[in-house]
Amino acid sequence: MDEALTLSMALTLPAAAALAKLATNEAFPANVGLFGSPRLERLLIDIGRQMSAPEFPAKPLVRSERRQVLHVLTYAKPIGGDSRYAWRWIELDGDSRHSVALTSQQEVAGTYEIPDELTRAVQASGGSVHTLGAPVTEPLAQARQLRALCQDADVVVLHLYPYDIVPMLALASCCDRARVLLVNHSDHTFWVGAGVAHGIAHLRSQNDTFLAERRGLEVDRRMLLPIPIPTPPPAMSRREAKQALGLDPDGVLLLTIASPFKYSAPGQVGLLDLVTPVLVRRPGAHLIAVGPSDDGDWCEAGLMTHGRVQALGRRWDNEVLFAAADVYLDSVPFSSITSLLEAGCHGLALLGYRGLDEDMRLLGPGAPGIDDTMEMASDAAAYQGCLERLIDDAALRASRGELARRRIDELHRGDGWRSALASVYAQLEATPERGCVGTQGDVAQTTSLDGALARLFGSVTDRHRSARLVRHCLLPLPYASRVRLALQLGALGFEANALTCLPPPLDGWARRFKRRLDRSYPPPAHPQDRA
Repeated sequence: MDEALTLSMALTLPAAAALAKLATNEAFPANVGLFGSPRLERLLIDIGRQMSAPEFPAKPLVRSERRQVLHVLTYAKPIGGDSRYAWRWIELDGDSRHSVALTSQQEVAGTYEIPDELTRAVQASGGSVHTLGAPVTEPLAQARQLRALCQDADVVVLHLYPYDIVPMLALASCCDRARVLLVNHSDHTFWVGAGVAHGIAHLRSQNDTFLAERRGLEVDRRMLLPIPIPTPPPAMSRREAKQALGLDPDGVLLLTIASPFKYSAPGQVGLLDLVTPVLVRRPGAHLIAVGPSDDGDWCEAGLMTHGRVQALGRRWDNEVLFAAADVYLDSVPFSSITSLLEAGCHGLALLGYRGLDEDMRLLGPGAPGIDDTMEMASDAAAYQGCLERLIDDAALRASRGELARRRIDELHRGDGWRSALASVYAQLEATPERGCVGTQGDVAQTTSLDGALARLFGSVTDRHRSARLVRHCLLPLPYASRVRLALQLGALGFEANALTCLPPPLDGWARRFKRRLDRSYPPPAHPQDRA
């Protein structure tokens, strides 16, 4: 990434933007160790300020009677917490008019549609959903379109994937009316956007030293806005739900829900390592996992427990499972916080694992409402002992589950959540200056956390990703610039691709052919989709 930034200093704006986009994609997940780049943030702001754009008519900086909020998302998908966070915010904030701008939805068109829940929430508030029309390979053109949409906004909320540079380019200039809030919904990854924000909304408490030293942030700009959780629909009784699932109504059902990668990593304790020995000793207990497939370690655990470990794969409607469950187990070694909160609001006792290594706490459980209500263990013996007590003691399960339900209800729903939102709006209003990034340089380290992330994301990336990124970022540039940069990047160790260096008119034919292929075979998801 450092080499790409150095090259960009002496280039035209389109070439500089292309290399900045390449740098953000290379920073994560291929090169963990860097959580923020003040240098890259400053470069993006400089590009955005130089970017030509239509002159917008001057508007008074007074706020309209009803707050105008523009939510900027990289994608809107039916999966993932960022889209849910946005539409639940909109549903709960009836005092504001909300609109949504999607920077890269065209990349997933045909694979993911804009969720109906998001569209309905926006329309009910009186706003609109906008999809940027400029190609995702032309970030400057996209930024001009987004800049125009920001002109009427009082508040711009950034719900971004780590590599989305378009909002930074757009908000670097000509958007003085708006207060900008960056949502940190991915606190285990590198991301950009803090340089144009008035504040950063964290979903859970953060370590100030980590924010300052690893992300380069000014910690006094931090805010807390918990994940909004909907009220669950009326559920059938636990006994009826177990019977509907074909389970023993007198048995104890353990439930866990998360993306498959969150359950194991080389060198880390995984959930099955902790739970399988307990299931062998407790024949009346049964574990159901949503997310993982019934193969590998999960299949083996099922055989060891005579079928009492079931991995169901991905599924979206889990209400019957929540109704049937007695205990919810957080994914280990990587927590799934939204699933924890949803389980807690169903009144389930919660059990999590967090080792003693302070550097690893970022990957563990934690959120308002569960920090002081879930059972937590720091080693295998303590975890298994706690799980056995929960299996054996129905009264303990009920009391811990009810405590979690009450606290989550207070902080993640209704008036409690609206109070937190009102505080965020007030802090934004009281912060006239943009920029949450300090003046220091980039800091990359190698700690146990970085090692764990490298092992994790090393299993979900492939060796040709760099070549695809170079082609994706450079292909829109003029032929001479494209070839020169491809050769310079190749000398720096970036993998090249023959398509990147095709001369006109072959490059045009290649682009059209690639677009047809992209429509037929969408690219594999970025690892952030799985996080």
